[in-house]
Amino acid sequence: MRKTMWDSLQLLMCTTALAGMAGCSWMPWTEKEDPAVVPFKTIMSGSYQGFLKNWDDSRQPVFCTLIRSRTEWDYWMEPAPVMGDKRPFGPSADHFERKQYLLVARTMQAPDAAERPHVFTPLSVRQRDGGLRINYLYRAPSSGASYRIKDYLMLAIPKERYTTGPVVFYENDRKVCELDR
Repeated sequence: MRKTMWDSLQLLMCTTALAGMAGCSWMPWTEKEDPAVVPFKTIMSGSYQGFLKNWDDSRQPVFCTLIRSRTEWDYWMEPAPVMGDKRPFGPSADHFERKQYLLVARTMQAPDAAERPHVFTPLSVRQRDGGLRINYLYRAPSSGASYRIKDYLMLAIPKERYTTGPVVFYENDRKVCELDR
């Protein structure tokens, strides 16, 4: 009798635990995924050996582009090999089968090491009105450096989530550029 009760108790505990783990998504208070939100991954500007191609920052203080292929990457990102540096020059060609890159850049006073990760802060990438809307924060460096650099924010997004339409970049809630695709 004792064995039967013990087995029944173990079965009840296992069933309860499995139902709890599996049933979390069935709960009425869980939020459904918003299909307008596009997942992204931030690519740090020092991740690859290379630098962004020059643009006329007096005419265009904020530079924006969408990189969808290895050819476009090679056009916008100049390789800068350094002896002993093991970083790649860019993503592999087959990576572009799944991902594309949103890029926004500025010429700025060189940030110090502490403020560099906080110059560009991505907030969201959303599909809106047949296109993409990218929101990010920009904080101008206050390091006191005597030289200027071109730095950027790069976001990798899934290729299947966006194929065509305008891409609008909002910096600190202000529209800074728009790409027609």
